Amino acid sequence: MNSSNDRDTGLTDLLFSSTPLHPTPISVDSAHIPLTHHKPFDLREIRVILLDVYGTLVISGSGDVGTADDAKHDAANQWIRDAAVAAGVDDLSDIPTSDQLRNQIIATNEAARFETNPKPEVDILEIWRRVLHANGRSDLETNSKILVNWICGVEGRSNPVWPMPGAHDALMTMKEKGRRLGIVSNAQFYTPMIVRSLMSIRPQDAKRDPSSDSAERTIAGDLSSVFDLNACHFSYRYRAAKPGPLLFDRAMRHLGSLGISSDQVLYVGNDMLNDVWAAKQFGLRTALFAGDGRSLRLRTDDARCQNCLPDMVLTHWEQIVECL
Repeated sequence: MNSSNDRDTGLTDLLFSSTPLHPTPISVDSAHIPLTHHKPFDLREIRVILLDVYGTLVISGSGDVGTADDAKHDAANQWIRDAAVAAGVDDLSDIPTSDQLRNQIIATNEAARFETNPKPEVDILEIWRRVLHANGRSDLETNSKILVNWICGVEGRSNPVWPMPGAHDALMTMKEKGRRLGIVSNAQFYTPMIVRSLMSIRPQDAKRDPSSDSAERTIAGDLSSVFDLNACHFSYRYRAAKPGPLLFDRAMRHLGSLGISSDQVLYVGNDMLNDVWAAKQFGLRTALFAGDGRSLRLRTDDARCQNCLPDMVLTHWEQIVECL
């Protein structure tokens, strides 16, 4: 997967799957089938479309960012070692273990949890640096080039991503039809790189010759060509994640300053709690993206979602274009 930003090319190669990923079938209890069937909605009055990333714009191999190490704990230490070697770490003594990283994440989140920030988020770079410092590996702690490649290598092994079918073309069509686009996503530093790659190349072009001058490859070198950067909010930057209110609050403060009301904003995501419920707390219209069984989160056991329904359901990205 190639990015139009040369600085990111090697990193996105680490993050994207080496072979295409495909959506998996959705299997839910019959009582919840309406939440997985396409529900059309007139989007002509919608001025802004805000989007989730993992499980929505891209297929997430583990279902969501930051979840794979718990599900595959036994493999995590090997991923850390393999990615270290690939990143150029010659001395593997005292490198972080999966348990050390997890414990540091838990401790950092607990210290940051309070009423106005019910779902803290970490900056994974900061976590790795703390563990490396504690392990006496200041040589790696301060080597940003190796560290970034190392972390991306681990992420690509534990949670490889691939463009969700139709997402690229839907983004381009929404932009062409005059919708302002933004992102509100639980994320890490590498997530904007993933979105840039999604913008610059379609899934069917992913393994083409990098020298190709295809039109898709020239769309943009950064998010600003497609997205309103002031409407792009990633959890790691604020140390606060969805379903907490901070990310949506920041997005709506900006949009409100432009005279855009909450009922003119549509939020699209794959999680009934983090996306649909959280966006509805700010009066946004919502679309549940039910396009991949591995990442669809109906949250039927959470009381907040019991009487919460999206305004529309998408099972394929082409459906949102039909409603514009």
